[in-house]
Amino acid sequence: MLGGILSLQVGSAIRALNSASGKPLNALEERHLKLTEQTVLDLNPKFTQSFSEPLKRMAPHRTDGIAQPLWPWVAACMHETADVPGSLRRAGVFRLGMVLGFLILLGITCARSFTLPAALLVPMIIGVHSFLPAVASYTGASLFHLFFLLGWIVCVYGLQRNSLWVYGMVGVFSALAYQAEDRALPLVLVFVFVSTLRAVWGWLHMHWARRESTSLWVWRNHLFGMIVLVSMFGFIAGPRLVEAQGKFGQAFFSYVDEVRWLDDAPSAQAWIAKHPDAQSLKAAPVEERLNVQIYLDSHTRPEIQERLVSGLKSLWQRYAENGGWQLVALTGILIALASAVRWGTARASHAGQRLHPEAVTTVMFILGASLTVIGIAAWDAAVWDTDQVRALLAPLALSIIWACESVLRRARRRAASRIITVGYRLALWAVIGTNLFLYWQGR
Repeated sequence: MLGGILSLQVGSAIRALNSASGKPLNALEERHLKLTEQTVLDLNPKFTQSFSEPLKRMAPHRTDGIAQPLWPWVAACMHETADVPGSLRRAGVFRLGMVLGFLILLGITCARSFTLPAALLVPMIIGVHSFLPAVASYTGASLFHLFFLLGWIVCVYGLQRNSLWVYGMVGVFSALAYQAEDRALPLVLVFVFVSTLRAVWGWLHMHWARRESTSLWVWRNHLFGMIVLVSMFGFIAGPRLVEAQGKFGQAFFSYVDEVRWLDDAPSAQAWIAKHPDAQSLKAAPVEERLNVQIYLDSHTRPEIQERLVSGLKSLWQRYAENGGWQLVALTGILIALASAVRWGTARASHAGQRLHPEAVTTVMFILGASLTVIGIAAWDAAVWDTDQVRALLAPLALSIIWACESVLRRARRRAASRIITVGYRLALWAVIGTNLFLYWQGR
């Protein structure tokens, strides 16, 4: 079944790649191609005059303030300056193979723990609405979707286990996602906030609770975990931060972060063209400098609210048929299943029949990260064609299905009625059938 579903998706992705090969590259793809050609020289170092400098240049570091260095660094390994069309085709095949391999591994992994329809639904939604649409683009979108999902998974796992190695994995995957596209920082910041809040609560509960208790959240363990997280992030993203510091005067510089305080896309493009380097940015007059305070002083509250509402509407119109309604349906199934278990089964008598103790923390992270990413995307929609919300579809779909399966396992341990289990599976099969029907109609 997994093979049949993925074969349909791969066929669609191949048609998209063939269609894109006959079209000129857009502005963002041109930026990535230019960085790729520059990175080819970095990957062929000459150690005649120095050893350390060419070695440092081999790390992914090149950025122009919009394109990030990871995809140009990967594409440079298969790029031939004399055969650019062939290089573009090879890069497309690589992206397709990488995504297909990950979806197969994801489906097999889900099949070990999830029910059959849930294990099929995860790669179906993630492949159709998140991963495969980005394959045809010569950008870092495919890598960003992949590492953003892995970073999300280790964040959720870290909130449940509080293990030091998980903190390190959060730093690794978030850094790789940041090296692909600079939209991964909100995920890390939300994780740091929620995990710190949980660590403080665990410390207070252990020291001030009336009854003796134990907690996985040891305060010193959390502090050392933060050091590990920052160290791994800096080790991977450090070369890019140094390059941006020298080129733009700010380590985390991004044109998107600057122009979001403008009102429309033409003015944003004009501002980027007018300030291509650190000298022009530093020499900009006060009235041309962009920050949140200047924007708030020059706009009224109704204008700010209208921009946010308009951005949210445009995002929903864009993604409603591309994964939005599926997430709404899965959320409805989760609520119905949780309600049936809550009111249709006996009360939990031991820990194995209850939800995970850190379920509240996990929900806080999922809601916080989702609202942050959606809010930033809604605000940026006025000046920038952002696709970061598409990367959010995969972790949200996996999280909701994961939650459904967790509730179902607890229901079975409470000897729930067979009607609940059968009804849940039928609902998932209905979602799968609807997706296949819509996919076939869209062909």
